[in-house]
Amino acid sequence: MIHGALVIEGGAMRSLYAAGILDVLLENKMEFSYVIGSSAGTLVAANYIAKHIGRSLRINVLHANDPNYFGLRHYIKSKGNIFNFSYLYQAPINDLYPYNTDALNNSKQRFIITATNCETGFPVYFEKRTYDEITKALTASCSLPLITKIVDIDGCKCLDGGIATPVAIHKAIEDGNQKIVVILTRDSEYKKNELSPFVKAISKVMYKQYPALLKSLFEMPRYYNKLKDEIISLEKDGKIFVVRPKKPLAISRTERDARKLLSAYFLGRDDMYDSMDKMMAYIGV
Repeated sequence: MIHGALVIEGGAMRSLYAAGILDVLLENKMEFSYVIGSSAGTLVAANYIAKHIGRSLRINVLHANDPNYFGLRHYIKSKGNIFNFSYLYQAPINDLYPYNTDALNNSKQRFIITATNCETGFPVYFEKRTYDEITKALTASCSLPLITKIVDIDGCKCLDGGIATPVAIHKAIEDGNQKIVVILTRDSEYKKNELSPFVKAISKVMYKQYPALLKSLFEMPRYYNKLKDEIISLEKDGKIFVVRPKKPLAISRTERDARKLLSAYFLGRDDMYDSMDKMMAYIGV
């Protein structure tokens, strides 16, 4: 067990890049004692905790073109959810590739799932252990604004963890981790653009009863760019270790092209192997 934090950024289908990194860690029996993810980063992290090498890859490459998994058809059918979470957590995915709940329950790793509290606009963190608990928290973390519904967890109204905490380094530091490895799905030159006037207008209508959420949502691009600069500074000072794409991933958030998904996954694997010696020196292994 490596006594340190593994912090995983989301990015919908860009998370295949992180999945490649995590599979290399599993193949080399490198288990971090503390794992925290945001948005789709939680999904690949859940497979890492359960030691499912290749599960994230198989699900997304083999099923991305199934309209029952995600897309406009399901958004209309469900009246507000572009992703079919039942498809992912129950049938057919969990029938085809059963999730190892025993490994989840017996893991000595802390697994923290981020979300955004709609009423406060602040991050909220879940540490769940049963399969039903973990899938509810994963749904909350991955519920993208405007195209997925708000998720209620024990009275807490939640949306995408990437709104309030796109990369949860502050939580990892606050929890006392001395060694922190960060997996990003954006390259170092990336800058998040301000939301368009149209998106802001639609958001104001949809979330008019959640002013704190709107504030966090509108400030998110500025916050993300500031956080990215902070990560670069911490990395230069040797306080954290970062694995990120060397160039922009040619993949959209709802990518269906299997070649692009495979390319992102294998790029993650290659980058992890290229970074392995430096990362091991950083964590003292």
